[in-house]
Amino acid sequence: MSFAGRRPGDDGETGSSAEDWADFVHTGPGTLAGRYLRLFWQPIYRAEELEKGHAAPVKVMGEDFTLYRGEGGEAYLVEFRCAHRGAQLSIGRVEGEDLRCLYHGWKYDGEGRCVEQPAEVKPFCEKIRLKSYPVYEYLGLIFAYLGESEPPAKPAFKEFEEEGVLLVPPPYVVPCNYFNQIDNNGDMHAPFLHWDMMDTSGSPRDYELAAEETDWGLSWSESHGATKRLSHFMMPNLLQSKRVPMGKSGEWVNVLSWIIPIDDEHHQRLEAYHGKATEEEARLYQERFENLPRVPELGNAILAGKLRIEDVEDHNRSRVQIQDYLVLAGQGAIPDRSREHFGRTDLVVLLCRKIWQRELRALAEGRPLKPWKRPERLAGYHELVKAGSPVRERQLR
Repeated sequence: MSFAGRRPGDDGETGSSAEDWADFVHTGPGTLAGRYLRLFWQPIYRAEELEKGHAAPVKVMGEDFTLYRGEGGEAYLVEFRCAHRGAQLSIGRVEGEDLRCLYHGWKYDGEGRCVEQPAEVKPFCEKIRLKSYPVYEYLGLIFAYLGESEPPAKPAFKEFEEEGVLLVPPPYVVPCNYFNQIDNNGDMHAPFLHWDMMDTSGSPRDYELAAEETDWGLSWSESHGATKRLSHFMMPNLLQSKRVPMGKSGEWVNVLSWIIPIDDEHHQRLEAYHGKATEEEARLYQERFENLPRVPELGNAILAGKLRIEDVEDHNRSRVQIQDYLVLAGQGAIPDRSREHFGRTDLVVLLCRKIWQRELRALAEGRPLKPWKRPERLAGYHELVKAGSPVRERQLR
């Protein structure tokens, strides 16, 4: 399966071809993958990092935006530049629920309407309007809909709304295409890359793997030694998995991980963790995230040969993130996938690419897309073992 892709319009061609359908890499405006991703609500910012009365520049899928929070606490997303002379709006001032450009004082409301032009004797505000985008806050994240059509229903994750502790770690930028990360989600690398964190009983050849397409995307099961896990990938770019418990309750932590393209050569993960824990247990678990912002610094030093992974102390398990960073960034910003050679552990990677290619082809040809539907709750492996669910038997056969 070709994966390297090309930009639409290269070589003077028009229309879509099989190469376009396999181009998951490019997500800018007008690209097939970009159009597809824009059909879904996407998290774009960590809510706690946007204070009242503050504005911030945001880049998603190669487009720049202005995100700001009004003095009443509402978040808004509008175009990146002022319609007057193109000044960057995020350096402006928030006044009530409006944003005033720093350059000449033009002021816009949360829907992009120009409401004031202080230097104009005869203001023409009614002729000026920035593009604005729907946003809402959920699970500690700010979500936006960047598509041209009416936004779909807002996603709900009921298990994350139940009693428990919700943690949202700080994101960090990985200098490679977002699909490196999507591939990595289903790549069976843990016994090797994360060998120091895994149960190493049994041979790697005893690694059992099964995957299938589901109503929400795909699910797969892994079994290696005493380590067993069921993971769910929700189309187009969301992974739900289980992590180690926060506290003595022993209940595994539910994790949502969105893979968000910044541009074609950079991406970040925006995540939400939910589990049962006391206040002190939650505080200690939160400390696991303190070193995440250093992951790129340490990862780049290792890639440059200035440091070894063995030299990095495992500060609250941040070494797992560094290990992932090394293989993601180390593949290159946009890898040449035509040079890959697949093995039996690439089952999930190939299934995910096949689904993506099918959906992009349907979009290009104007045919109906699969209506992905997530149930109210998604079980993790440990819940399935406890319940003896037939899904577990199907996943592990």
